[in-house]
Amino acid sequence: MDVCIIAPIGVIARAVVLAGPLLAIALFIASIAANGPRSTALICIMGITAVFLASAYILQFRTEASIKRATSPVQSEFTYKKLYDTQKGIMRPSPINISLLHSSGVVLLVSLVIRLEATDRFGGYPANLDFGLKGYGDSENIAFGPNFNFPTFGHCVQGVLASFLSYPAVAGVIARICGSRSSSYQSNATSSVLLKKPNVYVLLFCQLLSASTTIYPSYSLIKRVMKDMEEFSRTSHMNNTTEWVMGYVLGVGIGWFVTILVQKCFVQLSGLSEQNDNGMLSQISAQLSVSESNLGGNVEYGFGKSSEYKTMAPSIVYRIVSILSTLMLALLSVASLSTAVLIGLTWNFEEEKWADKVDQDMTFVFACVWLAVTVVFTWFSLKKWPFNFQ
Repeated sequence: MDVCIIAPIGVIARAVVLAGPLLAIALFIASIAANGPRSTALICIMGITAVFLASAYILQFRTEASIKRATSPVQSEFTYKKLYDTQKGIMRPSPINISLLHSSGVVLLVSLVIRLEATDRFGGYPANLDFGLKGYGDSENIAFGPNFNFPTFGHCVQGVLASFLSYPAVAGVIARICGSRSSSYQSNATSSVLLKKPNVYVLLFCQLLSASTTIYPSYSLIKRVMKDMEEFSRTSHMNNTTEWVMGYVLGVGIGWFVTILVQKCFVQLSGLSEQNDNGMLSQISAQLSVSESNLGGNVEYGFGKSSEYKTMAPSIVYRIVSILSTLMLALLSVASLSTAVLIGLTWNFEEEKWADKVDQDMTFVFACVWLAVTVVFTWFSLKKWPFNFQ
């Protein structure tokens, strides 16, 4: 029974991930080809995201192909394939980030797309990120409106930081650039910033900053629920959260590309590109190792997660950052569920007798969106990261 349940989830999860670049390219083309007003921000963001995701796929295919063809040094126990597999493990986002941050980002994205496309009921132009009129028809409800201002820019930047910094490859590189310690090895390969020890306080800061930039969707939700509960599906929460979500999408594209690029750089540092039988595999293994068990000698590796280097920081500091980050991400998850359900509940908003106009079918649809995405991403967090093609 468990196999019957898990297998379809795994297939769906892998299909969703592999469809990422294709979906981004399709949305980019659709936004350009659409009739009527078109959002410049949407075109730019989807175009940039499509380029980064497609580049990441191409780079990953090439890297894996070179590893399959390579012959690892006989004297090295740490093979090229083991190096690459180790990287994929240590550079996947943490289970908390996958199951709370990324699942919530996708839930908000899907919910807002469904709402945006309902032009027969709400009006507006999807290609312009126009949700129609607000509330009782008193003003426009457009994301990245014609008067591009600082709040709009701030919403988008917060989304970028939230997803971009959630990638261990990104946080790991930043932590090595900022106050990193030099390697004990003196070869050219280990002079790379990638093989320096990270500053654990920078890792903790990246973790906290990523989590804190997820607060805006929750703040916007609370504000609109308190002021405009009955007309929620027509409030500015739609366009404001869309600005955050578009930033989130952009951060995912760039973050994924950086992850694949860092993996490629490690492969090059190992000496594979020169077909060097005296490659740096052993040195790289030593630099990435964070602990070694006394029983059995099992080595644990790390790169950009604070949990991998928690012994390098005061335990109280690590615990405070971990608790605060988890609470903020949990709040985002609740906000994504609440947003989806409230859009469904207020789908048939009218000026009078709103309570009698609740659309149970749409409420069920949005609740299912949250449940399906959460299940798939929770599966991501517990199972093997599906970003490989071997």
